[in-house]
Amino acid sequence: MTILEENNLIKAAELLYMSPSTAGSRLRAMEEELGFELFERRRGVKTALPTPKGQEFSRLSAQMLALWNEADQIRHHCESPFLTIATVDSFLDHNLTPLYRELVSAHGFSLDIKCYPADMIYSLVSSKQADIGFALYHTSCPHVDVVPIMEDDMVLVVPKGQPAFRESSENHSPVHPSSLAPDKELLTGSRFNSNMGWGPEFRLWHDRYINPQARPLVTASSISILTGFLEAGDYWTIMPATTANGLKAHYPITVLPLSPAPPGLTLYMLTHESPSCLSAKNTDIFSRYLRDYLNIHCPQGCLM
Repeated sequence: MTILEENNLIKAAELLYMSPSTAGSRLRAMEEELGFELFERRRGVKTALPTPKGQEFSRLSAQMLALWNEADQIRHHCESPFLTIATVDSFLDHNLTPLYRELVSAHGFSLDIKCYPADMIYSLVSSKQADIGFALYHTSCPHVDVVPIMEDDMVLVVPKGQPAFRESSENHSPVHPSSLAPDKELLTGSRFNSNMGWGPEFRLWHDRYINPQARPLVTASSISILTGFLEAGDYWTIMPATTANGLKAHYPITVLPLSPAPPGLTLYMLTHESPSCLSAKNTDIFSRYLRDYLNIHCPQGCLM
């Protein structure tokens, strides 16, 4: 399934933490057991194209993988509610992390939380390898229900006392994005993948007002990597207002509005359309706590 998703055996091997030769030998062993080839072999062609039978078998593979994961849930079932959560790591710090701590310490939850790119999160929920997913963009994916749960404004964050922004800070006036120095940007996401970071809509806005040809000073997949830069210097970054206000309690930063403002950020919750009974029960409990948490901490943006 990973080879099929990546269209490349070498890339699939890297994601599965195995050598290409090991992945190749396992694929051949699987084809021998099935009695037919899953992928076409063409000299000089690196793309892994499924054979007609391979394409047909992929549908069965998805069902087999989902059944295996449901069986694994039963094997690890205990009295405490257990959930596997796949999330974009840019939305962990100062957002839902306090909720996760509360669920574990006060409500007896056992959580398995892992960070992935958004496109992979959809795949994990579709194959029931994750009970719940959190992504920053909406896309259609087989067997996945997608619900918007929260909206947030995007704001400019700079080190406190930075001379270039003193007037805006004192007057609470918005900053025009084209006035920002591109070579001083701390960018959350990827310059080459708009689905990482704050999503494709933000990237379109960013490239309109901030020179897309300029290289940011630092690019990172997580805000937590960038926070150390915000204590001094003339750096700047754009992030959700909820995250910025959380950081403000720990770092000497100034939060400023932008005009024209970036598109608002929407957090989507992903669940499987037909979860196991155990997963559905625990997800329902989690959703109730999540709704209460969002109503308290970000009532204006809560969509649940």
